[in-house]
Amino acid sequence: MKNSFLLLCLVCFSFLSIAQEFVPQETSAVPSMAVRSLIQPKLLPEAKDWGVTVNVNGLIQNISLQPRQDLLNNSTALIRYVKDEKWTIRFGLAPHLYRYSVSTTDSVSKDLVGFDSTASRSIMGFRPGVEYHFRGSNRLDPYVALDADFGVVGGLTIGSVTNVTDTTGTSRLSRTITEDGGFSIGAKLSAGMSFFLTKGLFVGMEYGLGIQNVVSGGDRQEVVQFEPISGANTTTRNLSSQRVNDLNVFVDPIAMITIGYFFSPR
Repeated sequence: MKNSFLLLCLVCFSFLSIAQEFVPQETSAVPSMAVRSLIQPKLLPEAKDWGVTVNVNGLIQNISLQPRQDLLNNSTALIRYVKDEKWTIRFGLAPHLYRYSVSTTDSVSKDLVGFDSTASRSIMGFRPGVEYHFRGSNRLDPYVALDADFGVVGGLTIGSVTNVTDTTGTSRLSRTITEDGGFSIGAKLSAGMSFFLTKGLFVGMEYGLGIQNVVSGGDRQEVVQFEPISGANTTTRNLSSQRVNDLNVFVDPIAMITIGYFFSPR
């Protein structure tokens, strides 16, 4: 309910601001278009301004703000830098670290069994891009954007340890799996527009076409070590290789609704 009220206030405020631009003041003569363009407030960003942008998801009663995403659907911190009235540079950074662990202890007959397992992988994405802006209006800012997308997929590491304890001692079984990572490369062409509610604050829409190639996998190694209660330890090593090359050409399923803010560091 609170989100609905805030959205309604923003919409009302924007309509009132638009109306104010086109209602002539009580003067003896209506100002010309050239004069009106000079006296209207500058709402669009200016050269050397910086901006941040996020996505808007959900219906009116369930609006949420979420980070932009790269071509691997990882959350991206996106910043924009206005070079001049035509060109804007933007850059996205998408770090992603995955680590999963589980630990259990259970009784099996007269034995006590303890199990620990971990899995981890890291992904780092970079998304440099550029926007070309067309002539719009005092509030509307249309543009086209071209983004490059580079990602580094780290290796996968999985490990597990099983300890079985009985009246004679403890045996240990450890298993370690390592698998090579990979990389992703792609590009995306988008068309969008921003509508400025106030100086720096805008809502927008962006829709695009992209291409992406993801190469993952490679050498895989599995090492199993067994330490019995009595007797010699044993080690088994299994080597294999699997590499996947995935090429996708796609169109955004829906237009992305965005909100953001430009500010001047001066």
